[in-house]
Amino acid sequence: MENKTESNGGIEQETGDYLGLNFIRAPKRNHDAMTQIGQPFVEWFKKQGVRPEIYYLGGTSNEQNESTPEGLQSIANKLSVGEDEELWVLLQFYRDEAHANEVYSKMMQDETIGQLVKKFDGLIVQGSNLIMGGFTHSRV
Repeated sequence: MENKTESNGGIEQETGDYLGLNFIRAPKRNHDAMTQIGQPFVEWFKKQGVRPEIYYLGGTSNEQNESTPEGLQSIANKLSVGEDEELWVLLQFYRDEAHANEVYSKMMQDETIGQLVKKFDGLIVQGSNLIMGGFTHSRV
C-alpha cells in the first residue's frame, strides 16, 4: 500500500513500505482528551514524512465477543479491554524501516513530544503497556 504524503518542504514522499502499529487502552472517560492529544502527535509525524492514522474500538469486550464468529477471538478480549475502556490503534506508515528508526530517534530527542508523552501517560489505563510492532509491507 504505497501512498504519497507531502512533507513540510512540499516534497512528495513515498510511504507505506513499513508500518508502525500501536495498541493503547484508555478509559472511556478520557475519549475527548485522547482525541485532543492525538492531534499534535499526528501533526508532528506528518512533519517527519509519516502518514499517521488513529482509530478506536467503540464497542465493549462483550459486544465484540458476541459478534465474533466461532473459531475467532475478539481483539478486545485478547488484549483484556475492560467494559469501561476503549482500545485505540495508531498506524504510522513510513517509507521503510530506516525511516521509522530515524523518526523514532528524533522523537526521543524532541522535548515537545516528551511533554505530550507525559500527558498521554496520564490518559491511558494505568498499569497497561503500549503494545507496538513494526511490519514490513508484503508484496503479495
